[in-house]
Amino acid sequence: MTTTDYYTLLGVPPGATLVAIKRAYRKLARQHHPDMNDGDRDAAALFKLIIEAYEVLSDPAQRARYDACYQPPAGTHLATPGQDIEAVSRVLHVLEDTWQAIRHHHSQIPPVVIIIASGTDGKQARWGYHAPKRWQVGLDERTEIMVSGEGLRRDAASVLGTLLHEAAHALAAARDIQDTSRQGRYHNKKFRAHAEEVGISVEHDSRLGWSVTTLPVQTATRYAVQLADLHAAMTLWRHDETNGGPATRRSSNLLAATCPCGRSIRIAASALANAPVICGACDGTFTPKNGS
Repeated sequence: MTTTDYYTLLGVPPGATLVAIKRAYRKLARQHHPDMNDGDRDAAALFKLIIEAYEVLSDPAQRARYDACYQPPAGTHLATPGQDIEAVSRVLHVLEDTWQAIRHHHSQIPPVVIIIASGTDGKQARWGYHAPKRWQVGLDERTEIMVSGEGLRRDAASVLGTLLHEAAHALAAARDIQDTSRQGRYHNKKFRAHAEEVGISVEHDSRLGWSVTTLPVQTATRYAVQLADLHAAMTLWRHDETNGGPATRRSSNLLAATCPCGRSIRIAASALANAPVICGACDGTFTPKNGS
């Protein structure tokens, strides 16, 4: 019997339906196909494992034999799909576990207080933020890391990318390095260096600097257990803030949005806020292009 954790590899819980397994497989197969990764050997090896996992879990007989010997990895907390009891607490618990995993790989990153809050209560939508010395724990001051409730409508890899983005800020702060300017909005080359150190890729934006974050294959593999936990726990998300009232005017400006496979669309912000918009090519969720 293989020692590979097929459920973690596909990012689905052990009780996942065949529909959920097929959906996860299609998305990962497109993302890691050798043709999409310029012949990268690691991507090719991962692609073969994804196919292997799907072949076993999609076949009832093979899956039954696999499940008979399957043991979830130590430290995982897989939620029951569709269960709403303590849903927010479950997400927060997984976010905290994921931060501990990040600290395991980067010992200079400090302990923090993680919260879930609004990311659309200002002019610029945010997936998260890093706010030093917001909390007092005994005699120690701790940084606050916010993950926006609106950001939970994205996929698990995007949320992990947000945590790693904020971890890069925390690592720079621990080293007393200034990695932003313009009241924390513009990310400079020092931030880029720390982002690459924690395992994320960042692209340059004229307004935000080195801020637009993606999660490389190698990093997704390193945090496969945490990605599976996030996927299982993310059963809810928050609607965008709305001002309401008779004086509110609908904006006619269209928002640029992208999905994990790189496709772009322009869509009304209100339409994107009402419900997730799913990409027909990769089954990923379209999100605002320049969110951080």
